[in-house]
Amino acid sequence: MTFLDVYSILVPILTLLALLYAAVQDLLFREVRHEFVWLSMVGAGFVLDILYLIFYDGPRVFSDVLAEMLLNIVLGFLLGFLLFYIGAWGGADSKALWSLAVLVPLHPFLERTPFLFLPDSPLLIIDSSVVSILLNSALFALFYPLILLLYNSIRALRSPPFLEVQGSFFDKARCFLFGYQKAVHKITPKKLHFDFLEALPDRSFTGRFSGDFSGRLDGSFLGFFEGSLKGEFAGRIVGKVLSGAAPHTFADKDVNAIIAEAQSIFQHLKLEKKDNEEDLDYVLRKYQTDLFGRDRAVDFVEGEKLIVSEGRSFGAFSGLFVGFLEGVFDGSIEGRLLGKLTGDFHGSSLQGKLIGTQTGEPSWKLKMRFGLEDEPLMEKRQLRTLWQLQTRNKKFVWITPGIPFVLLMLLGFLLYLFFGNFLLFLFRLA
Repeated sequence: MTFLDVYSILVPILTLLALLYAAVQDLLFREVRHEFVWLSMVGAGFVLDILYLIFYDGPRVFSDVLAEMLLNIVLGFLLGFLLFYIGAWGGADSKALWSLAVLVPLHPFLERTPFLFLPDSPLLIIDSSVVSILLNSALFALFYPLILLLYNSIRALRSPPFLEVQGSFFDKARCFLFGYQKAVHKITPKKLHFDFLEALPDRSFTGRFSGDFSGRLDGSFLGFFEGSLKGEFAGRIVGKVLSGAAPHTFADKDVNAIIAEAQSIFQHLKLEKKDNEEDLDYVLRKYQTDLFGRDRAVDFVEGEKLIVSEGRSFGAFSGLFVGFLEGVFDGSIEGRLLGKLTGDFHGSSLQGKLIGTQTGEPSWKLKMRFGLEDEPLMEKRQLRTLWQLQTRNKKFVWITPGIPFVLLMLLGFLLYLFFGNFLLFLFRLA
């Protein structure tokens, strides 16, 4: 048995095992959590490529073999960067393509077993291993929406699919093609390997609130607060605590004037991070129930307590505050709010009174998402949506698992092993 015989066996086995492992990770967690799979493919490919060139004794000229290898490696890296840059897929998919380009720069046994092939065909870009695997994978991707359409159609025969959600005909059609319904009670924060296709619009209140509130606030507040808070807050606070102010200081002020004053304080005191300082998302960490730091800076100036903080705050607070808060609050509020509250608030009030304007319909709407988002932003939105689903006792929600490109590349590679570029194979048969 020659080295080329060993190569034609070893490369398919290593590639299939690595892609199978990565595809399972991608399906379970929507990411490949262990980078060693890509490093292993690149390392093994680098060694095998050099040995292949050293021991090559096939019918082709050595320079042609070397040129084909280099062409596929360069194509793989360029296409991987391009598809990631335009948002067609994620980082794991690009790494999978780069790894394939190094480990499979040539067909493993094209020259050894010419069955079903035309081994004397000229070297073309479209016939290269990287492009062939990509095109083969794209063929499988075309069937993915059809599978979801069939699945959703069968479910629709048993129960109406859009009872709890609003949306246009085109929104519903896209959900049928790219998503499916999932029971909310089966979703946990540790298994959010999909994206929600439903969103609850943020509510906004501008005006005055007096009384009490017990529950959760998730969003931002800009304006004036007088009273006491008990509970846990995670996020950032930028403003002033006016310890010596009279209780009626802001009682008769215009809401817009208060918002403008709070905005001015926020712009003056807002956090300025150093270049080498990590930008932590405290609201996300609140959802993840991790522990993290508390106040960044607290200064006292002529009876005013200036607060510029990021982190988690516990316990009670009482006093007179004007400024900006953004984050998640769990607990109770008693006193007066004057300003603008934006986000989501869920709870109850025994003697609360609202005077002002409110916007935002408390109903779920279909919302298709295209392209890739920043990972922390996406995770925060997912966790917030999950909380909203659970607090409102929603039974089903439309989700999309996304297109599992790593799995499709595994299938595309299998097709490549037996037929090469399948489109060209069909063309040759014709």
